[in-house]
Amino acid sequence: MIQRRNFLQVAAWGAGSVSAMSFAKGRRPRVGVVGAGIIGASIAAYLADAGAEVIVFEKEAPASGATRASLAWINPSTVNADYRDLRLASMAEWHRFQERLQLEVTWGGSISWSDDAEKAKNLDQREEVLRVTSANPKHVTEAGIKALSPYLEPGETRAGFYLPQDGHIDPVATTQKILAYATAKGAQVLHPCSVDEIRLDRGQVRGVRTSTGDFHPLDHLVSACGTDTSALLAKVGVKIGMNAVPGLKIHTHPIAPTTRKVYDFSSALEWKQMPNGEAVAIYVGGPPKTPTHEPVYAGALRSHPTQELAAMHGESLKMKVARYWPALKDARVKDVIVGYRPMPLDGLPMIGKVPGAAGMYMVATHSGVTLAPLLGKLAAQEVLTSERLAVLAKYRPERFL
Repeated sequence: MIQRRNFLQVAAWGAGSVSAMSFAKGRRPRVGVVGAGIIGASIAAYLADAGAEVIVFEKEAPASGATRASLAWINPSTVNADYRDLRLASMAEWHRFQERLQLEVTWGGSISWSDDAEKAKNLDQREEVLRVTSANPKHVTEAGIKALSPYLEPGETRAGFYLPQDGHIDPVATTQKILAYATAKGAQVLHPCSVDEIRLDRGQVRGVRTSTGDFHPLDHLVSACGTDTSALLAKVGVKIGMNAVPGLKIHTHPIAPTTRKVYDFSSALEWKQMPNGEAVAIYVGGPPKTPTHEPVYAGALRSHPTQELAAMHGESLKMKVARYWPALKDARVKDVIVGYRPMPLDGLPMIGKVPGAAGMYMVATHSGVTLAPLLGKLAAQEVLTSERLAVLAKYRPERFL
């Protein structure tokens, strides 16, 4: 009962809207958002909806970082009950977000399974944590997976479950559409445009100077820049560590449609099929930790050094997935993406005011696609009202200071 009540408390924030506000002195607050991935885009959309003057600073192009490298699976799966509730609330918000912005979301469910004894224990824990919620997990065996997805060859299944309510998106197209909504509400999106200096006056944010040489006066600044979070906070003297977890993603040319689901094998391989027939797969674990791969783990490799190496790694990932999804065997790989997932040191979101820099706010998290609608709404609420929402109490950045 406590778990259900906690979920309802979180969901209550997801059910409302950050509507246009009346601001003191008749002037709309000027809010800068650093980062135009799906988290930054969602924050900008809610801020603009509320009537703020919003300007987004993106050092490369919208959705070019972690968002582009994401499988973009919307799911509640975790072993942490409080975090599960936050994810479930954001899934509910996704349906409202989808309707309001006319976004394309595929709600086809997901199947997770493993043939490894240790990873099977983790799957069983995740299933148990979800069992008391509306996620409605269904335990599956090898035969059960085949019944749900006849095109799969799942092999030995020590543990597994099906989540019927999960979804997935095209992360780049969706982010672009969210930004288009924000700009229609008056927001500006500047790219390529990095923040070089954050100007403070007696500890209060006054504005930023960018790589274009321009100074932008601001009342608030929101950090939503993923793996660049630590570097941005360092500009105001705040030291918070972040991990950048490497991964590999491929897109194939379209193949015959076989599924609307997302698949997670042993928390190492994840894949799906887009409505246009493209197969998308990611390798979650990163490459072996050898001297050759030192640039990857240092965060210095943003693409393969040669087309031949990219093709080799892309084909290798495709064939790993084809072992379980034979339809992929003859597919042609068209894109190979090296990406880095922003990961707070304890794996949980960081969201809230930046200590020591009044007017500065931060959002940094893994699972940005799942969490974007809810965290975007709650961040906008806190920035514009100075409230500290109880549902975010466990995710404050102060826990690392």
